[in-house]
Amino acid sequence: MDILSSDMNLVLLVGKEWKARALLRAQLIEEGLEVEAHESVGSALESLEASPAIPSLLIADLAESDDPSADAEKLARWTARVPVWVIASLNLITNKLLRGREFELILTRPVDVGELVAQIKQRVGTDSP
Repeated sequence: MDILSSDMNLVLLVGKEWKARALLRAQLIEEGLEVEAHESVGSALESLEASPAIPSLLIADLAESDDPSADAEKLARWTARVPVWVIASLNLITNKLLRGREFELILTRPVDVGELVAQIKQRVGTDSP
């Protein structure tokens, strides 16, 4: 690995809808994870580039993105360094916009927040109560 070090409890969240972002962030913090939330993919990636730590997971909700194609392309550049999960509308998935980009997981909206939190905990490997 380069100079960047992995932070095993850090999750980056990206989503335009602040209520959904805040709810997921609050639940993950309750589970003992460190969470950094961003409104846009650009903002999240700027933060990632500026930070010495690599998150254990980056989750981006592209369903409400202004430019899901450009955001998917930007995120795909990071898949070799950080696991990327994408939340998308069925339309984005059927248009094959996300396929072949090496995202670790593509979830379809609507997403059950409780189930998503459980999946994140399992992926990150936390046993917090």
